[in-house]
Amino acid sequence: MKGTFTGIDLAWSLPADGGTGLTGFVVHRSVNGTETTYSVPTTKLNWQDTERLPGAMYSVAAVNADGEGPASTPGPADTVPGAPVSAPADAITVAHTVTTDGVSRTFLGQIAVQGATQVIPLATSGPTQQVDKAIAASADGRQVVFSQAQASLWTVSAVVPHAQPAKILDGSSGITEKSWSPDGTRIAFEREQSGTSCVDIIGATGGTPIRVGCNLAAPSWLPDNQTLIVKDQVTGKLERVQSKAGGAVLTTYAGTELAQHPVASPNGLWIAYFKNTSVNVIPVAGGSPVPAYPYGTGGDSISWANSSLLLVARRTDTGSSTLQQIPVNDGRPYVNAELFVPPAGETVESAVRQGPRLTIRPTAAVVGPNLSVPFDTTGLVSPYVTCEFDGVKTAPCPSSPFQKAGVAPGAHVLRIWGTESGGRGTEAVRWLTVDSTAPTARITGPTFDVTKAATATVTYAGADGTGVASYDVRWRIASTAGNFGAYASVKSGTTATSVAIGLVAGYEYCVSVRARDVAGNLSAWTGDKCFSRPSDDRLMGAAKGWVRASNRAYYLGTATATTAKAISVSRSVQAKRMFLIATKCVTCGGLNVYYNGKYVGAVNLYKATLEYQAVIPLPVPATFLTGSVLLTTRVAGKVYQIDGLAVRRT
Repeated sequence: MKGTFTGIDLAWSLPADGGTGLTGFVVHRSVNGTETTYSVPTTKLNWQDTERLPGAMYSVAAVNADGEGPASTPGPADTVPGAPVSAPADAITVAHTVTTDGVSRTFLGQIAVQGATQVIPLATSGPTQQVDKAIAASADGRQVVFSQAQASLWTVSAVVPHAQPAKILDGSSGITEKSWSPDGTRIAFEREQSGTSCVDIIGATGGTPIRVGCNLAAPSWLPDNQTLIVKDQVTGKLERVQSKAGGAVLTTYAGTELAQHPVASPNGLWIAYFKNTSVNVIPVAGGSPVPAYPYGTGGDSISWANSSLLLVARRTDTGSSTLQQIPVNDGRPYVNAELFVPPAGETVESAVRQGPRLTIRPTAAVVGPNLSVPFDTTGLVSPYVTCEFDGVKTAPCPSSPFQKAGVAPGAHVLRIWGTESGGRGTEAVRWLTVDSTAPTARITGPTFDVTKAATATVTYAGADGTGVASYDVRWRIASTAGNFGAYASVKSGTTATSVAIGLVAGYEYCVSVRARDVAGNLSAWTGDKCFSRPSDDRLMGAAKGWVRASNRAYYLGTATATTAKAISVSRSVQAKRMFLIATKCVTCGGLNVYYNGKYVGAVNLYKATLEYQAVIPLPVPATFLTGSVLLTTRVAGKVYQIDGLAVRRT
């Protein structure tokens, strides 16, 4: 009696007399004192329960003309020590084809890892009852991705009986091979289209697929979550490509012509594939393929049960089907062993190992020098956890996350093992690239010193070898006669390369930016980019003879005007530079400029064409000015319209 995640595989032998006179069998199932019986014909020596009922006990009795004989000793299905009753340690999920009266149907089912006699359906109805042949498992051992009619993609829990599948892609075509990323966030799949094949990637919960490239087939993820092993349909060789839109080819593997169904090992060291009737293994780093002993007529699917064991579904010389295990020791495949042979008329199309796994949660492929990598041991029973970073082991490994400070730049490998008291082990591997080089940042706009607008858009850019992830923007401000305050955040962690700032009249704004790369390294803050918005003329003191005027043509709708000679407007400031806002015209006059009562020069408001709100630089003070600015009209009968004053402390 064997358990899977979705049911019970119950098998028995004939009585000692060979079953003479038998008319059938009766299976007894007892759950919490309630017994249910099931009749089985003499043509079968097994029975399946498609439910996983906690505490269920099973026994079998033979039936002849005299009635039912004594039942076998009741017992439960195999369990994980310490786990809930009827929770199996592992199972193998298969795409299983049954042919009846010439009609074939492929469904998702499970077999026990050892001693299986039949396939238990994941569900008795629903989408998993009609699937395509190629399936793939998530790295945590809990889910399966499958397709229907090569047109839709689905995911379903493989550890919960009768789980409801989720459709993540519909209306596609030609979907064949699939591969689930090690961090569980994405699924790569092959699409056969118009005489060629392409590799696409979609989020594990759905979304819009991206296209890695065409003339590519059979994708398989590597532990960096950033690259795939694929088959080049033109050369016939295996390649390592970037897992992004239009991903570049990084490696081509010599000697892999005629490769089929390539799969990368979970530890990222090996690539297994079919070539003719044999299983070959080649190092991910490159080298010579090592073949296993040929068996059968060809391979239907190949997957890694763990980093040292392959599951292979293939046809035999007699045309039947078999599921095999092939140990792989240091890249060398050894003699295969039959794990399950389906009955006549049934075929195992593909198979993946299922069950709780130690997994490394999603992490960036490029990280900073201070590592914090979370991992998950959910579902493992009191595991002893060991970590290995670049070949140096830590045993036991502290609880999640794995942390290490001051890691040198470059490529690194983190391996984490979890071993239960019963000896079952599970391993997770993540390739990481450490980047300790900070990005650079610069402000590209605005270019003005003064703006009369109520908003200003600050633009900026960054550069980094691994890519800029986000920016921080800050400012400090000062009033016309005041000091700068402390820096305050405008935006934090923004991916935008511009930000619009609201401006108050009479203030100077100094903005700086820093960039953050994908590893978390921060650039220095840029130098300040400063600009002012003028204060209104109404804040300037005006001597007798000036008139306060209003018109929408003026800055903020007001101006201070006169035609008299030798009368002044003034303002207290703290300034390094100043700009007068005034009207220029053909009849406009000039102004004398005084700082703290000392004459420093003059400005001319004459212009052949009328210009409202002209920005006119005032003489630059010899030293930083703290005090008064006085503007005095020079000639009687000329027009003077003062509109505002912009002050820059920088």
